Amino acid sequence: MGSFLVRIKNVDVYIGGNQALKSLSWTMNEGENWAVVGNNGSGKTTLMKLVFGELIPVYGGQVHWFGKREHTPLLEVREKLGYVSAEYQDNYDRPALGWEVVASGFFSSIGLHESVTSGQKESALNAMAHLGIETLSGTPFRQMSYGEARRILLARAMVHRTKLLILDEPCAGLDIPTRERFLQTLEKLPRKRTSMIYVTHRIEEIMPCISHVLFLKDGKIVAQGKKDEMMQSKILSRALGCTLSVEKNSDRYWLLGIGQNTSAGQRDASFGS
Repeated sequence: MGSFLVRIKNVDVYIGGNQALKSLSWTMNEGENWAVVGNNGSGKTTLMKLVFGELIPVYGGQVHWFGKREHTPLLEVREKLGYVSAEYQDNYDRPALGWEVVASGFFSSIGLHESVTSGQKESALNAMAHLGIETLSGTPFRQMSYGEARRILLARAMVHRTKLLILDEPCAGLDIPTRERFLQTLEKLPRKRTSMIYVTHRIEEIMPCISHVLFLKDGKIVAQGKKDEMMQSKILSRALGCTLSVEKNSDRYWLLGIGQNTSAGQRDASFGS
């Protein structure tokens, strides 16, 4: 077992006076890829913002990154973190070509406002080539399809050799064919030694490369562990508050039914964001 990527201990987080995370402890180690699953309001995005350093815990809770048990400057942490979400895509409103959006990842900026070295441009183009989107390098970001733009932002998050990638509902707004292409792209990431935390409310998005699953409910962890142990109908039903039936097929999990009202052939289920 390698050193940890993220270690959270006894964390409480409040947002607008409401407690969003409650006495939460969790460790993600090197070589692991986690899915974080929960209903609307369970605390998933709050947990991701905590991992990204946007939120801080109260009452002595601790967050440590990348094997260091002492305080680490946030700028140093961010150099090894990437973040992709539908919300971020909607907020990326600066005119830029595909490669420029990717290169902006070096500066953590929306839009490219600084000079790019030849090495940085080459790294941006290499990141795009790894994801199979090099043909978008000269395409204006605003003229791309929704799915193309999402993959550009994925390359942006990876351009500075991201060690840990946070994906917060990354397939939100994508149709099924585009979603599947995006998931196939994500399957390549572990080959580059990039670990990921994948937040979703659709169990069919939990890809083969995911090794562990964490379930959140009302700001608390209700179950966590290795994927095949967690993706059982009984555990899913308890974590998500309804009676579910699932099966494993082609190394992914699919919903068979919810209670008695869902047809046995349903394959594309949503539990709420």
